[in-house]
Amino acid sequence: MKKELLSVLLMLLPMLASADAVEINGIWYNLVPKAKEAAVTSNPNGSKYSGSIEIPASVTYNEVEYSVTSIGENAFRYCNGLTSVTIPSSVTSIGEGAFGYCSGLTSVTIPNSVTSIGKGTFGYCNGLTSVTIPNSVTSIGGGAFEGCSGLTSATIPNSVTSIGSYAFGGCSGLTSITIPSSVTSIDYGAFYSCSGLTSVTIPNSMTSIGDGAFEGCNGLTSVTIPNSVTTIGKSAFYNCI
Repeated sequence: MKKELLSVLLMLLPMLASADAVEINGIWYNLVPKAKEAAVTSNPNGSKYSGSIEIPASVTYNEVEYSVTSIGENAFRYCNGLTSVTIPSSVTSIGEGAFGYCSGLTSVTIPNSVTSIGKGTFGYCNGLTSVTIPNSVTSIGGGAFEGCSGLTSATIPNSVTSIGSYAFGGCSGLTSITIPSSVTSIDYGAFYSCSGLTSVTIPNSMTSIGDGAFEGCNGLTSVTIPNSVTTIGKSAFYNCI
C-alpha cells in the first residue's frame, strides 16, 4: 500500500510543481508561488502580443504579489505586430528566442538588471534599428541579434567578455561596431555577412578571432588586428572583397 501511495505521489509531483499560465492585464505569466516570482510567457491560446507593451515590475494574483523576474523562452516569438517593449529593472534574465522573429519591433529597453542576452533573443527582428546593451550584461549569446537587417548601430559595453556565434550575423545594415577591451574572443560567424560594415578595430584584449567571424563582410575596407591576437580562425575574413 505504501509503495502504491509513493508511486501516485511521484506521478503528481510534476503537476504540483508547475502551474497553468495566468493572464494579468493582457500579459501572460507563469507564477512561482513559493518564491513569489513571475515569468512572462506566451499566450497558451496561440494569440500573439501586439502594439506597445510595458511589462510591470510586479503583478498581483489572488491577493498575492509576485515580482516579475524573467521573460521566458519564446515568450514573444513571432509576435509580428509587437512594436515596442519596456522591460522593468526587476527582470534579471531573458530566455532564448524571447523576441525572435518580431519583425515589427522597432525599439526595446533592456534594463541594467539583465546580466545575459541568450541565444536568438532578438533574432530576425529586422525592424529593430538600434540597441543599447546595458553595463550589467557580461555575455551575448549565439544568434542574439542574428538577421536584424535593420540594425544600424549597436553599443556593446565594457562588461561584455564574450560574443557568441552568429551574434550579429546577417546584420547587413550595421555600419560600425566597437568591440570593447573586455572581450577576449569572438566566436565563429559572430559578424558573418555584415555587408554594411566598413571598418573594425579589434582591442588589445583579444587573443583569438573565430572561424568565419567576419566572413562575407564585403564592405569591409580596413581591419586593425593587435599583437595580442594569436589565432585567426578559418575563413575569418573570407569573401571580404
